[in-house]
Amino acid sequence: MDRSRKHAQRIAVIGIFTGIILLQTFVPLFGYLTIIPGMPGISLIIMVVMVAAATLGPTEGAILGLIWGVVSLIHAYTAPGTVTFLLFTNPIIAIVPRVIVGWLAGVLPEVFGRTRLPQTLGLGITGLIGAAANTLLVVSLTALIFLNHSGNLLSILNMKGNSNNLFVVLMIALGVNGISEAIGGFIIVPLIARSLKHVWDRRRS
Repeated sequence: MDRSRKHAQRIAVIGIFTGIILLQTFVPLFGYLTIIPGMPGISLIIMVVMVAAATLGPTEGAILGLIWGVVSLIHAYTAPGTVTFLLFTNPIIAIVPRVIVGWLAGVLPEVFGRTRLPQTLGLGITGLIGAAANTLLVVSLTALIFLNHSGNLLSILNMKGNSNNLFVVLMIALGVNGISEAIGGFIIVPLIARSLKHVWDRRRS
């Protein structure tokens, strides 16, 4: 296939995944799976981004991560859900982890592909690491930005009370959520990405 057709295909596929991200973000109950009421839901959007990145590559993964971050920033301002979603009114917290995760989920399958690791296991590890990295980055950036200014966190969340206790609760909630997403990523990413990657590689040849 010539270069221009490959480029057009990539743009089209990125557009399709962008549409899925928009639907999952703005259509209620479509992008997040809530297990415990009041706690942050497990993000299904990160699964889509990681599957796309594992299929298309790190550049496209970073682009979709950027799109996800910008969309989540807009969503945090226009239709906030749980209190943890309001953290994403900060553009650094909303965008930086998503771009890195998208890029990482595209790089890891290429790295594992050079080893003797079975493709399914490599994609599973990619999903696990990607989801864990997202949580770690969000928690780390939140701590870096608000740890010594926890009063600002109360202001952003429009809440009153002990800011230190709230900070601890938020970190625990994000951590529990991250573990759930990592397990989900380990299972879901290889189930979908393996077939998509096979089809995509055949169409590129």
